[in-house]
Amino acid sequence: MSVPLHDIVVHELVGLEAHVVQSTDPGHVCKTGVIRSESRNMLGIESSSGFVMIPKEACILEITLPDRTKVRVDGNLLHGRPEDRMKKRVNRSW
Repeated sequence: MSVPLHDIVVHELVGLEAHVVQSTDPGHVCKTGVIRSESRNMLGIESSSGFVMIPKEACILEITLPDRTKVRVDGNLLHGRPEDRMKKRVNRSW
């Protein structure tokens, strides 16, 4: 499955690997794992040390796409319910 880089903001994130590059909470920096859940404001990441909830607006993530491409995303761009973000893609012309 190929995901265009400009579509990552509206792409389904559950199942992708994520690494927290920066965060307003120092305890979240360097957390790495698979995204297991997503809500309007939070990402649930399953890491080797357990499950952690990361606020989207407080971090910059490096997300690994299925083809192993790594993309940095400001968490502010991911704000909103996943289904609403996907609808935005349909209404935009890239």
